[in-house]
Amino acid sequence: MGRLRYSYTCGVCNFKTKTIPCTKCTKYERHNNFDSGYKNVNDMIIASQSHAKDDRDFLEWIEFSQLRILETLDEGGFGTVYKAKWLDGLPMDASDVGRAWNRSHFNYVVAVKFFHNNKDFLKEFTNIYKMVRKFSEENEFPSNIVHYYGATYDYDNEHYGIVMEYYSHTSLINHLTYNWQEIYWMEKLYILRDISYGLHTLHSQNLIHGDLHSGNVMIDYTDESDIAFLGDLGFCRFEENVITNNCFNGVIPFIAPEIFEGFPYSKKADIYSFGMIMYHISTNKAPFYYRAHDTKLAKQISNGLRPKVYQEDGIPRCFVNLMCNCWSSDVRSRPNAYTLYEKFNSWIEYSEAFEDMEWNITEPSIYHRKAVYTSRSWWQ
Repeated sequence: MGRLRYSYTCGVCNFKTKTIPCTKCTKYERHNNFDSGYKNVNDMIIASQSHAKDDRDFLEWIEFSQLRILETLDEGGFGTVYKAKWLDGLPMDASDVGRAWNRSHFNYVVAVKFFHNNKDFLKEFTNIYKMVRKFSEENEFPSNIVHYYGATYDYDNEHYGIVMEYYSHTSLINHLTYNWQEIYWMEKLYILRDISYGLHTLHSQNLIHGDLHSGNVMIDYTDESDIAFLGDLGFCRFEENVITNNCFNGVIPFIAPEIFEGFPYSKKADIYSFGMIMYHISTNKAPFYYRAHDTKLAKQISNGLRPKVYQEDGIPRCFVNLMCNCWSSDVRSRPNAYTLYEKFNSWIEYSEAFEDMEWNITEPSIYHRKAVYTSRSWWQ
């Protein structure tokens, strides 16, 4: 075996390193002077930093004093999301060789999700840590997935929060509600392509999302190559670690029928949820918007009920066929995420089937008062 070759010398401590920033300096500076209040959270943050390969594959403890809350973005079943400024900003870009643990992008705009209870925070942060650690081990940066920066604690309101990337157009469900007159078919295909690639990114590492719906997809137009990003990864976990129990989580119209029958969440369940997003984005109608989201609906979905597609919706037949495959009761008929990604890429490149339907002319419908499109936990 040949000798290990080092590429850089740290300009601060002269430590020879193969990675940047310098691992010796950054470990010392990252690991000191913080306490989240939970030893396991401390340990996860330290572990993520110890194994970091660049400036984007670890988590931090971010003091609440470094955040300035600007406005409320969204409210969900487990917490409230705010737009905020991170005064310290991001770690210095990794290409700045020899400068350990400096900051850049001061007053950086982020999103912060504060949780209603600590149990939900711990669960979501643990799942995010496992995802970040997995991608770091594989030396990959996850594409079309919301980037997470770390955790914080609001001492005044006594709520833990998770700090993440801010996306300018918030969620897909809001985008469809408020910008429906401006969304043309090619944009829909780009959004679905990005969502499918985000799923592929997770599934390729044997991770499942576990709670995919239109409210958990973030939309942003600052990057020309990417529009949609998967967020809210509180139920993201390794597929082999999913256990069967009497509780299911999520938005009922987006939950696969086998989950209501007691089977564990799987990659195929994510694909079912994707099929419902296809319906929502193509018709501008949230699935089952006209009725209560209750155990009766769950039972009917389990027995084969699906949203109706009408000819006047003007959806290309090839799109309808793919959507129906995604929400098939037979999990073997559901395509994998990469197949979906390739299909949307081909439709974007050869878009004849979509040329005559550039604009969405369907106004969003008024929801039933008991139709709930935020994640909830249900017990069978």
